[in-house]
Amino acid sequence: MQGLFAIVGLTLKAAIRYRVVIVLSFLLLASVVVLPLMIKHDGSAQGFTQILLTYTLSAITFLLGFATLWIACGSLAREVQECQIQMLAVKPIPRWKIWLGKWVGIVIINAILLGVSSSAVYGITLWRAGQLSESQQEVLENEIFVARGSALPDYPDIEPYIDEYMAERLKENPNLADMDPTYVRSQVEEQVKAAQQVVRSAHIRRWSIPVSSPESVRDQPMFLRVKFFTSRPYDTSTYNVLWQIGPPETPQRERLSMDIAPETPIEFEIDPNLLDAEGNLIVDIYNDNQEALLFPLEDGIEVLYKQGGFGWNYLRGMLVILCWMGFLAAIGLSASSFLSFPVAAFVSIGILIVGFSSGTLSQVIEQGGIGGINHETGRKDSASGLDYIALPIAKGLLNVINLVKDFSPVSFLSTGRSITVSILFQALTQIVLVMGGIFAAFGIWAFYRSELATAQGNQ
Repeated sequence: MQGLFAIVGLTLKAAIRYRVVIVLSFLLLASVVVLPLMIKHDGSAQGFTQILLTYTLSAITFLLGFATLWIACGSLAREVQECQIQMLAVKPIPRWKIWLGKWVGIVIINAILLGVSSSAVYGITLWRAGQLSESQQEVLENEIFVARGSALPDYPDIEPYIDEYMAERLKENPNLADMDPTYVRSQVEEQVKAAQQVVRSAHIRRWSIPVSSPESVRDQPMFLRVKFFTSRPYDTSTYNVLWQIGPPETPQRERLSMDIAPETPIEFEIDPNLLDAEGNLIVDIYNDNQEALLFPLEDGIEVLYKQGGFGWNYLRGMLVILCWMGFLAAIGLSASSFLSFPVAAFVSIGILIVGFSSGTLSQVIEQGGIGGINHETGRKDSASGLDYIALPIAKGLLNVINLVKDFSPVSFLSTGRSITVSILFQALTQIVLVMGGIFAAFGIWAFYRSELATAQGNQ
């Protein structure tokens, strides 16, 4: 382990010698202090959170991510080009220790910078929160400065319904067997989902939402978060919705009526102690409008309740960001294991851009190919040779990207959602051990195969 720690120390010294850490520290300080001063919030808890948490933490994550790739690419590629790595390679230190020591050193640099900058954000946020009005401070305490658990409705498994409906459709119309089965099934799936999502005009729909550990939310405020859509695109109208929340036919059942807008999530507080004997929250919605309302299965209706405090939740969020930085360090080091510094930086940034292209990949999969889309069906009528290659690649890339992108600590903290220990462990496993491990294995393999003596002779 002595050799590994020596490489870690050399990596830290090299980062300071390149003055990357100093420059990055000033940039982080500017994002933490200057950005909130330049952009004024509107005095509401939501506007305050958007500036003090969302913008600053996003800026810190971006700066650290870019610097991590830069340091990782330069840490190995430059030392190979400048013939400095040979001084380590001739010593009795395995190359995997050299590679791993540099990765640990970069992660330590990120941990220090993230710790200082995130602590500053935490302190400034709590200090500036005292300048809000008492009503908005109360909103912060209940909705932002808290770790809230989430509960979704207990929907039945729709796969048997899809299979049954598919059989009926094929029996009624045998010509459907000649069409793309994936497309037909997707259409049937949407129809089955609609039966559980849509609240028709002058109709009532009931949701049963199980809440884990009902005793922990006794006498605690709970919030209902809803989002719905209508058949009108970009609908700016408001719709009157009648709510009945709580055990049916009991005195504590809460009744609300409000005008709400579609396509935008809204959140409102409900009375405590509205769970039934089984720990379920019963929500009835009456649609008092001419237009049908669609509440998506994924996030149409959700219950939020307090699970813990903001401080520990904030710390767990920063550890998830540190997992991201460890993954980016593995990408940069892997590229620099066999490429020159400029090319390694270009490849690393390219991989990062692909990571942000999940929407495009999803569209390719949904449409069944690239180009030549039938605008009536939204899919390709027939697949080309290129599509047979592009679709598996798109599906594979999307699955890989989702392993990393499923964790968004900034949005969790900005909405007061709980980042549990299990989420942190899952992030460590998927982002660092699985995805980072894949890049690390490839990078170490490439580093072993690189001929350092050849690089030295070319100088």
